[in-house]
Amino acid sequence: MLRHLAAKRLLPQSAVIAPFRRTLVARPVVCSWSKRDEVVSNWEALRANPGEWFDNRSRKSNPRAPDFVRKDNRSVAIWIDGRDNPEWADEVLEELDARQASRGDRGDRYGGDRGDRGDRYGGDRGDRGDRYSNDRGDRYSNDRGDRAGGDRNDRRAAEQANWEALRSNPEEWFDNRSRKTNPKAPDFRRRDDRSVALWLDSYGAPDWVGDLLQELDARRAERTAAYQQQQAPQEYNEEKWAADKAKWDMLRANPELWFDNRRSKTNPKAPDFKLKEDRTVALWLTSYQLPDYLDELLAELDARYEQRMNGQQQYQQQQQEYQAYPQEQQQDYQQQADGELAKWESLRENPEQWFDNRYSKTNPKWPDFRRKDDRTVTLWLTSRSAPEWVGDLMQELDARQQQRAAGRAAANYAPEGVY
Repeated sequence: MLRHLAAKRLLPQSAVIAPFRRTLVARPVVCSWSKRDEVVSNWEALRANPGEWFDNRSRKSNPRAPDFVRKDNRSVAIWIDGRDNPEWADEVLEELDARQASRGDRGDRYGGDRGDRGDRYGGDRGDRGDRYSNDRGDRYSNDRGDRAGGDRNDRRAAEQANWEALRSNPEEWFDNRSRKTNPKAPDFRRRDDRSVALWLDSYGAPDWVGDLLQELDARRAERTAAYQQQQAPQEYNEEKWAADKAKWDMLRANPELWFDNRRSKTNPKAPDFKLKEDRTVALWLTSYQLPDYLDELLAELDARYEQRMNGQQQYQQQQQEYQAYPQEQQQDYQQQADGELAKWESLRENPEQWFDNRYSKTNPKWPDFRRKDDRTVTLWLTSRSAPEWVGDLMQELDARQQQRAAGRAAANYAPEGVY
């Protein structure tokens, strides 16, 4: 009985309970898709449709880059030195090599320019480990095979031969170092076969590449100097020289009508002189033909510039040396405050000698008090020099004014206008 209850606990609730001796327990069967199955599937796809894959074996510069990349999905890649490759992988490679040998066209064989190899692999080479595999040791830590090592040695030998060809005959190569816009584009490309290219950041670059670059830079500098020293071309006719000569004469006669950009221009190809009224009229000191008096003209312009700069320096020194002005201004303000205080004292002692215009003025900027015998002597309540007791004085004057108004009202006396 106990054994029957134990078997009942082990079975699911929905199962039909049979006698103990006839009970059958079904175990689920789990099917998994391993990494080896994925690699074999990619090899089968390559074998069935090789035209849908990029063959990068002979042109990749990084030995860790994939040898085959799918065109429609560049995250799917194949390495010929992987440990999960099938046994018939060598037969697939031999078939591909035979097709390439019979085709003959190198450009069609490789499927594009090497300059955009970073785009074919899915972006920057720095993150290739995240795209293609998280376990790099599974691919490279084991035996890679004699065939993979032989392919790498052949590529390195071909790259060394290209560097030697560049060193021997640099005129047969395009030097794209200073004009390429894409940093992944090749630095050197062969003129007769543009599929042959070289990169300075390649792992197979020789040790003497620095000396080679210095030699190439020296040759370029010599060609530039020779081009600048050559005579004027035939297209530079007399009419054009006459027009430029008229501009130089205009600059000599009226230099104040021209902008002198020799010291301020940031681009060496920018004009040295430009007309203020019409900035399309310009002159260059590097022109093929220059007037004979150019040295004298430049010396005169430099002298004017130095004179103007010296005048500005003298003006700045005068402004710095003139320090007595603030003290004199403070003394004048103190004298003005003392004279205004004397006026307020006179108003407090003899208010009948002043006109009180506080309530009769129509313009708020007019003075509040004006002296009767001398109307140029005035006072403002808004003055900064007003004394502290001016409030008490205003109350006293208001009281007097109310008394006078009451007396006049009692005597029916019309007030006289005060201005």
